[in-house]
Amino acid sequence: MSRNKNTWGLYPWFIENGEQLIEPLDLEKFKRLSPYGKIFECIDEDNEYITLKYGEEVYQVKAELYKQVNAPIFTFGNKVRLTEKLETIGVIIDINWHNKENTPIYLIEINGKRKSTRYMETDLSMI
Repeated sequence: MSRNKNTWGLYPWFIENGEQLIEPLDLEKFKRLSPYGKIFECIDEDNEYITLKYGEEVYQVKAELYKQVNAPIFTFGNKVRLTEKLETIGVIIDINWHNKENTPIYLIEINGKRKSTRYMETDLSMI
């Protein structure tokens, strides 16, 4: 029975947690991602691994570190408008977790340029 499939969650993995938690074929690309603080979509689960999706990339990991959170309102590739500057339109390129606020925070790209500002859900509206 699948407890994690079709959920969203955090996978706060560091190398110190052990490489055995990550499918060997995914280990190097997972290290490059620096997964701590990112929100993943769990798209599959079997007896050994859960499959996490972040953007277009997928990773197989052991379920023991996975912590479910509420699904974000926006997801990768969504076109959004800034609520304070309605003429400004961007695309969601990163979804992270704000530990203090217990909510997703988004990074967007505007006109092909990655913005360093982190946006809360209330700062954005779907187009």
